[in-house]
Amino acid sequence: MMKRIKILLYGDQNLNIMDGSAIWLTSLANILTYNGNVDLSILLKTPVKRRQVMDNIKQQENITFINPFGVAGRTILKRTPRLEPKEASEVIKKLDKENNYDIIVTRGKDLTSYCLKKKYAYKLIPYITDFNFTKSSNDKEFFKKAYKTSKALFVQTEEMRDYLIDHLHVSGEKFIILPPTVTDIGTEPRFGISNFSIVYTGKFAKMWETEAMLDTFLEVKKDIDMLSLNIAGDKFQADLSSRKGKIADQFDNTSGINWVGAVSRDESMKLIESSDLGFAYRSSEIDNDQSLELSTKFLEYGISGKPVVVRKTKQYVKLLGEDYPLFCNSFDELVEKIKLAFTNEEIFRKAAKRCYQASEKYQITNVSKAIISELNKLIQSKPTILFASHDFKFLNWYIDHCKQSGKYNVLIDKWRNHSAHDERKSISLLQKADIIFCEWGLGNAVFYSNNKLKGQKLYIRIHRQELVTDHLQLVNFNNVTKVIAISTHIYEEFHRVKNIPRNKMMIIPNMVDVNRFNKLKQENVEYHIGLLGYLPRLKRLDRAITIFEELYNHDKRFKLYIKGKHPKDLPWLWKQPIEIIYFKKLFKKIKRSKWRKNVIFESHGDDVAEWFTNINFILSTSDVESFHLAPMEGMASGTIPIVFNWPGAETLYPLENVVKNEKEAVELILNQVENRTDSRHDYEAMVKKYDMGTIISKLDDIIFGE
Repeated sequence: MMKRIKILLYGDQNLNIMDGSAIWLTSLANILTYNGNVDLSILLKTPVKRRQVMDNIKQQENITFINPFGVAGRTILKRTPRLEPKEASEVIKKLDKENNYDIIVTRGKDLTSYCLKKKYAYKLIPYITDFNFTKSSNDKEFFKKAYKTSKALFVQTEEMRDYLIDHLHVSGEKFIILPPTVTDIGTEPRFGISNFSIVYTGKFAKMWETEAMLDTFLEVKKDIDMLSLNIAGDKFQADLSSRKGKIADQFDNTSGINWVGAVSRDESMKLIESSDLGFAYRSSEIDNDQSLELSTKFLEYGISGKPVVVRKTKQYVKLLGEDYPLFCNSFDELVEKIKLAFTNEEIFRKAAKRCYQASEKYQITNVSKAIISELNKLIQSKPTILFASHDFKFLNWYIDHCKQSGKYNVLIDKWRNHSAHDERKSISLLQKADIIFCEWGLGNAVFYSNNKLKGQKLYIRIHRQELVTDHLQLVNFNNVTKVIAISTHIYEEFHRVKNIPRNKMMIIPNMVDVNRFNKLKQENVEYHIGLLGYLPRLKRLDRAITIFEELYNHDKRFKLYIKGKHPKDLPWLWKQPIEIIYFKKLFKKIKRSKWRKNVIFESHGDDVAEWFTNINFILSTSDVESFHLAPMEGMASGTIPIVFNWPGAETLYPLENVVKNEKEAVELILNQVENRTDSRHDYEAMVKKYDMGTIISKLDDIIFGE
């Protein structure tokens, strides 16, 4: 069972600028929030003014974005417009003190240097990039400190991990490979030429061969006149920033070039999908046999089914194979290979398929599962289960089990009644929970089904009372993991009456602590009849009195033991005239009867197992029940159940012990007394199905299993 992880993410990147580092941050946000097990907060370097980069984040409603210059009515920093690394480390300190994150992810060497000096450094997972291990560089000492101090370190590739292990002389167990990702693709794309177009999306820089791309396009177009070049991006870097105007003019005014500027990643992917061939050819200063990083652009082209022109390096040979047909290491080869791709469809398809296959494992579902699994290993904390109810009397045993197991953190949200609760407390508890268990499907189920967070599991256990309330109509069953019915009849009734989808339902019956009730009977209990719980009037105490009266008239040794709360103990009940009249009439009848001394009222208490040692017959005289635990507990103690045929009784109790009326009940009891058989072994197999160990195992499997 994966627990929820609280993560703060801060990359020293401006999310108003579309570039690789900004895309990295949004991609990581998507990886972390993909399966809903992470509560992610993103600290912004600057206030967001352009949406193109931010729009790449898919689960924005489940992410807390923190603007340090003014958020939620408060300001962390008074000046604007950008965080510097040192002050960012201070803001992170303040945020961690308030929120106690499990993990803090950083990107940026200067930023991470400051963070490593803070008390929260043990929570850090820096993303390592841009290192220089020459003699004149201090990088090696910095990364050694980062490795020693941090919880873990993200690296992009296996090659980078192995390089760092060699140069830092570390074991490598702290490295987590965080590769670039691409969007999941449902079906394999079509591999073929559509419109003779090249596509490039990304930054414009000398080492990214922006000008070579233009020259190559113009050269190939001499032979393939219909050739076009689709370009997305607006960041001119380093040497090219001074020539931005000239290059932009070429983009705008060269026939066949379609420059769309800065767009979101989704729009960028659409541009790729509408094109034929991807351009990922870069300078040998970046792409060479010592290269440690993998191009996200290559993967985006590949997953879209596009062949890609790239340099022949060890990394690309490992990905694509030695015989990949579109490797090129010079301008002339670049021109030649693009012409080859567009004039030989077999080569085109072979290259496209090879690029697609190389990109498949980088789909976000695969990467997210792997990363979250690694982070869970680091946290090593127990999943948190939140129990919410106005009444836990049928579930206390399982709550105790969860507490005593030591495997789980247990939270309790005690509601005042069916609908009233402390909403602020409930929201606070909700944010800490991995699993929510609503005992009864009442207001608690409504609240949690409409407020649960993505990735949280929600279970609702229903009894019978919910059939006569309107709460379940307001439950959002799309957010419910399972509805647990306590009997077959309850399962069918709630599906029929409340339209709960069958695929959301399952049956796990009530529990009986068989060992607790396995006690020797006292002597001379053959004529002792029991009724455990007689409120409200639907329990039909009048039937029990009628049965007892008939038996007493037959043999004065019969006694009726009634255990439970008095009507006056329940204020809500004693306010209802129909209940008051019913019980006053019965109590008056008992008081005036000749057999009153043989009717013994005993107070409610936790001594039920001991009480059953004095009982030979246990009555279930109710009009309706969902399960009725008392007869089952009685059977565990060797007590004979006498169960009226309330709906569903025949699915739970032996048919020979189910009666239609008082007369049948009297006859059954008299027959059993005359035969004087020990029924303990008769019920052993039946009650074992409801034994505590069995039911705990079923609940644990469904709640805490993967």
